[in-house]
Amino acid sequence: MYLSCFAVEKYIKEVYGADYAESHPEGESLKRSIYDIFGAKTKRAAEKRYGEVMGQRDEYMKVTPEAGVVFACLERHWPKLVNAIESDRIPATNNTVELVIRRFDQHYQNFCGFESIDSARLYPGVFEKLYRFTPFSDDVQPRIRGRCPLELAGYDVTKLPFSNLCAGPSIIWPLLVSNVPNS
Repeated sequence: MYLSCFAVEKYIKEVYGADYAESHPEGESLKRSIYDIFGAKTKRAAEKRYGEVMGQRDEYMKVTPEAGVVFACLERHWPKLVNAIESDRIPATNNTVELVIRRFDQHYQNFCGFESIDSARLYPGVFEKLYRFTPFSDDVQPRIRGRCPLELAGYDVTKLPFSNLCAGPSIIWPLLVSNVPNS
């Protein structure tokens, strides 16, 4: 699981309290420093920011020993997070997963119910394919406009064996697909 901004804020609230921004400005400062790591555009910048944050660990823990949980979480997730920086294919946070879940919920809310439990069980498979192949609209970032999530992941969707994909859930996707990206 990737570290999300939501998770960082949750840990900060657990350590410093819900009103940490007013009562513990050092908690707000720590949160902002960690968010800056997420916002880095290059690995070099992220590694520098990560080093700066981790270098402050002892200072924070002298004042608030419980702050160690925030640093431990960041340290645990750092190897995955750093791989995502400068990558168009690896999400830096689990925010992407949360967006997919929100999109599923929107589709489900607009659906007028199911005829049976069996039809309800089929719906996630239909949604999965619909979501993966639906191009993003013109009001999103220019780099993803008109491209579907599979194309953003590096797949040439025109060469995917579509009949096999529609046969069932993704777990049964063909294992030998020659156009899967290497990186």
